[in-house]
Amino acid sequence: MPIYKGSNEVTSGNLRKGSTNIENGYKETSPFYTNTNGITINFVDAISGATMDTTQFSSVGVPGASFSSFSRTITVDSGRIFSTNPTVSESGDSGNNVTTSISSQTSTSAVLNVSGTYPTSGTTVTLTVNGATQVQLPSLNVVANQNNAVFSTSDGANLGLFNYSTSQSVSGGGTCSGGTGNSSGTLSSASSSSYSWGAFSAGYPAGGAYGNGCGVTCTSSVSASKSGYNSGSDSYSNTGANPVFTNTYYWNPSGGFPNGSYNVYGQPQTGSGTCPTCVGPPSCTGTINGLLVAKIDAVAGGPAWRISNIDYSSYTVASPTGITNGQTFTNAVNPANIVWPSNGSLSLTNQGSKTGGNVTGIQGIISYTNPNGSTRGAFYYSVSGTGSSGGTCSGSNYIGSWSSGTSKSFSATCAGNMSGTFSLSMTITTSSPNIGSFGSTTWSL
Repeated sequence: MPIYKGSNEVTSGNLRKGSTNIENGYKETSPFYTNTNGITINFVDAISGATMDTTQFSSVGVPGASFSSFSRTITVDSGRIFSTNPTVSESGDSGNNVTTSISSQTSTSAVLNVSGTYPTSGTTVTLTVNGATQVQLPSLNVVANQNNAVFSTSDGANLGLFNYSTSQSVSGGGTCSGGTGNSSGTLSSASSSSYSWGAFSAGYPAGGAYGNGCGVTCTSSVSASKSGYNSGSDSYSNTGANPVFTNTYYWNPSGGFPNGSYNVYGQPQTGSGTCPTCVGPPSCTGTINGLLVAKIDAVAGGPAWRISNIDYSSYTVASPTGITNGQTFTNAVNPANIVWPSNGSLSLTNQGSKTGGNVTGIQGIISYTNPNGSTRGAFYYSVSGTGSSGGTCSGSNYIGSWSSGTSKSFSATCAGNMSGTFSLSMTITTSSPNIGSFGSTTWSL
């Protein structure tokens, strides 16, 4: 409720008792007069090459109460950057009612923050923002690789002469091995905007708690500088991996093969893995990703498996875990997993020849076809025959490994008169399970 002296209103700050301002007036418990004061803030942008909103701020309130905080954004002109970061100075703030700060500083913008309280009398404060800008320089781009560093200009101009420096740092308690290390000098690329420096190389981790570089990171850095350009830099890091180990172990199956006894080749098998920690072999343990293969020779004429006249038959077991170096592994695969080919067919081609009555040997070709597509097993053949003039021929031998659809030679030794017609018969046999014997085939010469 306003107070009047005559027809003139008594405004805020002008009601006094003697020389003292009356802040508040009451009739009983109801106020009829409240003293309020205004504050005005003017802004001055003193930064050449930057822009700030300089709209005046004005507000009226009770002395000591806070006015609403606000901000002004300072933005550099296009193509420029701050060369001196903005600062703010105050004038006219005799009561220290205004507080300022600069935040969100980048190379191209900043924020002026303003807060404060209402003064005890009307006040005008001036805030002046100072600083400097410059034309934004192009940059030198740098890319560090394992075996080279590549420099280039952001504006596409030729590099010309420029300075470089390299350094190495390490973490994880080890050292850097190799690499360019700490060096400096000048390079030149007078006719191109980019340059690949092959003399730069990144170092590798070494040492560490277990002496193998595991857990150690070697960082190799390279920087470039040139007048009229912003400097550039990059780095390349190598971190030591957990060690890889190879164990040697032996397979001596405990049984389960068909036909009773067996022999297994004693060559050691190997399995490899990665240690779960930085500790190297033999301390570390883990999964061995190895393939265990038994190589067994099937021999005709008896139940035994032997290691001469080799005809390999292979099978595998699951990869073992937790095997230690030199350990003998005894888990054998179920023999039901060993599948021999079923009976095939036999044909005879180029069935041999003779010349007159003085021939003492006959040779020919046999061809075996397995309906399953491949053949394993030990095959034997026998040949016998009688000629019309009384001569006889016979022979037998071990054929060995025989793949489906391929040919094998046979031979026979003959005696007596070989003139005239000669009838020969051949039988192919094998003791391999599920194959059986082939019937005789007879032909004439």
